[in-house]
Amino acid sequence: MVNLKKIFGYFLLSNFVLWSLMPLWRLSLPMDTQEAIVWGKYCLWGTTKHPPFSGWVAYPFWQLFGQWDGAMYILSQIFVLLGVIYIYKLARCFLNEDHAILATLLQFGITYYGFSSVEFNVNVVSLALWPMCAYYFWQAYTKDKWLDWLLFGVLVGINLLNKYVGGILLIAFGIFVISDKNIVKLIKNIKVYFAVIIALKVIAPHVWWLWQNDFEAFNYITGRSHGGNIVSFWRHLVYPLKFFGAQLLFAAPALLTYAWFERKYGINKFFKNPLRIKNIFWLECDRQRSVSLFILCMAVVPVAVFTLICLISGNAAKSMWGFPCLFMWGTALFYFIPVEFDAKAIGKFVKVMSGWVVLFALAYGLQCLLTTSLRFQTHPREVVQMLEQKWQDKTHKPLEYVGGNVWYGNMAALYATKGEVKPMIWFSPKSNPWFDINDFEQKGALVVAEQKDEYKMYMKQYPNKITAPQTITLELKNYFGKTKTKEIFFGFYLNQGE
Repeated sequence: MVNLKKIFGYFLLSNFVLWSLMPLWRLSLPMDTQEAIVWGKYCLWGTTKHPPFSGWVAYPFWQLFGQWDGAMYILSQIFVLLGVIYIYKLARCFLNEDHAILATLLQFGITYYGFSSVEFNVNVVSLALWPMCAYYFWQAYTKDKWLDWLLFGVLVGINLLNKYVGGILLIAFGIFVISDKNIVKLIKNIKVYFAVIIALKVIAPHVWWLWQNDFEAFNYITGRSHGGNIVSFWRHLVYPLKFFGAQLLFAAPALLTYAWFERKYGINKFFKNPLRIKNIFWLECDRQRSVSLFILCMAVVPVAVFTLICLISGNAAKSMWGFPCLFMWGTALFYFIPVEFDAKAIGKFVKVMSGWVVLFALAYGLQCLLTTSLRFQTHPREVVQMLEQKWQDKTHKPLEYVGGNVWYGNMAALYATKGEVKPMIWFSPKSNPWFDINDFEQKGALVVAEQKDEYKMYMKQYPNKITAPQTITLELKNYFGKTKTKEIFFGFYLNQGE
C-alpha cells in the first residue's frame, strides 16, 4: 500500500529545500528581486511598475534575515509551497485524494514552479494568490458562508495589489458564473456585495495613489506590450501564437508526462473516445456540470483572455504574464481525462515528476556554474563600494543618490556601506515620485549606465548638468575560471555650486 500523502509531504519539503539552495550559486540577486526589496523600502502604496504588495513582503523578510540574499530564495519557495498547497486543496474538492495529490505533483512539470520560481517577483507571488482566490471563491460559491466570502474579498484585493493582471482571474470567475446560470442568484446575495466591498477597501489606497501619480504604472504596461517592428497585420497573428505557444512549451514536461500515462492507464483512452469536456453542457447532474464548468474556466479562460487580447490589439503579451494562469492544468487533466493508477503506476508517476524537478535543478545549477552573465556573476557589494568611492573622491561627501540604470541603482540602495543611498531609476523624477526632487537637485547624484548610449541619453535629458562619462571595468568569472570583462559608465550630476 502506497502512503501517497506521506510521499507528497516529502516531495514538497525536498522541492522547497532544493530550490532554496540552488540559487545560492548566484553571486547577485535577480534584478526583479532587488527591485521588490527597494519598493518595500521606499514605496508605500504604489510603484510606477506594479502595485506594492510584493515589496511589502520582500523588504521586511530581507531585513528579518539580516539582509541575507538567500532569504529571498526562501521567500520565493514559501509562495510556491503555499500555492501548491492550495492547488491540492482545490483539487481535493473535485478529485479523490490520490488523484488530487498526483494532479498537484503534475504542476511541477511546469517550469514556473521550478526553474522560473527562484526569482522573487510579482509572478512568483501570483503562484500562491491565484489558487487561493479560486479556492475561496469555490467555497463561497458552493457553501455561501460569510467567512469564505470575506477571505475571497481580501484575497482578490491582495491579488490586485500584487499585479494588475489578477483581474484576468476575475474575468474567469465571471464567465463561470454566467455559464452556470447563477448570475441572478448571486446578484441577490448580500454576501457577494460584502466581498466586493472588502476587495475595494483593500485596493482603494492604491487606486488613490495611482490617481495622484497620473496612473504612471500603466505606461509600463503599455511599454512592455508594445509590438516592436512586426508589420501591423502579422502582429495580430504572431503575438497570440507566440504567447500561447510559450505556455505550451513551459508546460510541455507536464503535458507529455500525462499523455504517456494516459495512454497506458487512461480510462477513456483520450485519443480514441470523446473527451468528457464535450458533454459538460448536457450533464444531468447540476453539481457535476458546475464542477466541470468551474475547472474548465479556471484552466482555459486566463490563457484564452491573454491570447485574445493579443489577437484583437496586435500587442505582445510577455510570456511570463502567463505565470499564474496554469495553476489548474493538472487538476483539469485528471478530471477531464481520467487515469486509473495502481500502486505501481503511482510509484512511476512520482519518480517521473521527481526526475523533472532534478533535471530543472541541474539545468539551473549548470547555468549558475557556467555563465559569465552580469546578472549572475556581479559581486554587488564590491561594485557598490567602488561607486561610493568614486563619488567620495569627487565630492568629499557621502553618496545619497544613484541615478540611471535600474540594476546599479537598486544595487546601491541595497548594499551601500556609508549611509543610505536612494535610487533615482532611469534618472526620471516622474518614475520615482517617492523621493524629494528638491533634495535630489541639491545633493546631486552619481550617474550609472550599462551602455554609453544610455549615458548619453541622460546627458541629453539634463544638458550641462551631467559630466562626461568615465568607465569602470568589471571582471565576470564563472566557477571554472572563464572570464569576461564588462565596462559600465558613470559620471556625476551636480548642482551648479559644485
